Amino acid sequence: MRRLFAAICVLVTVRAGADTLSDVRNAVGQLSAKQPIRATFATDQLVKSAGKFANENTSRSVTAEVAHDAAGVSITIPQTLLDKVSRAANATKASESPQQHLIGAIRTIDVVEALDYRDSLLLLLRNATVTQEKRVVFRGQPARLLTLKLNTEAEKEPGSIRIGSSKTDDQMTLWVADDNLPVAADRVIKTAGGFLFIKGTFTGHSNYTFHHVADRLLLARLETNDSGSGMGQNVEKTAVQTLTVH
Repeated sequence: MRRLFAAICVLVTVRAGADTLSDVRNAVGQLSAKQPIRATFATDQLVKSAGKFANENTSRSVTAEVAHDAAGVSITIPQTLLDKVSRAANATKASESPQQHLIGAIRTIDVVEALDYRDSLLLLLRNATVTQEKRVVFRGQPARLLTLKLNTEAEKEPGSIRIGSSKTDDQMTLWVADDNLPVAADRVIKTAGGFLFIKGTFTGHSNYTFHHVADRLLLARLETNDSGSGMGQNVEKTAVQTLTVH
């Protein structure tokens, strides 16, 4: 009888979590992101690599003014950064590219997602399943905490051949406010794969902070810590990107 009661409790919890996840999808899906917005986008990155093939220790810190309106998304590179790149070009080898190391750190897709994270979040949640839901207090406000299993699969590039096998565990915790809009998330991806004697591992940890401004879901802060190893090479990348609305 106790086992039956426990099983019923688990089913009720999962069902409630599934309903909450549907409410989140609906609430996020209704955000149209039509009202214009201006902001400062900043990114700080650190890449470390050591092993048989390369040794690297590179840091980049850049900012840009960004906007989203009826005409689309615009990115304005500040003249101070262009001047910095110009000075670096005169002091480096012809084979090196200061533009790629500095200006290249501002990726268009990162800016677009920061200004409107609706579609990206809905894609993550499309095939997600709820394993636990509970009421919590988050940053002084009542919230619901969903523990999710993300059933995302890496798409194979057209014309490519996949060799070997891999296993991925993709988990996310999602904090949801009473208006059914997310306020934060934490995601951990672990992948292990190999072919014959070649083995590789990857671990990615992402921490998200969302803001609900007007009719859009902003990715106000994203902190990532990725690490991988394989074939005698170790790589670690950390990054923090922020979006500050004017």
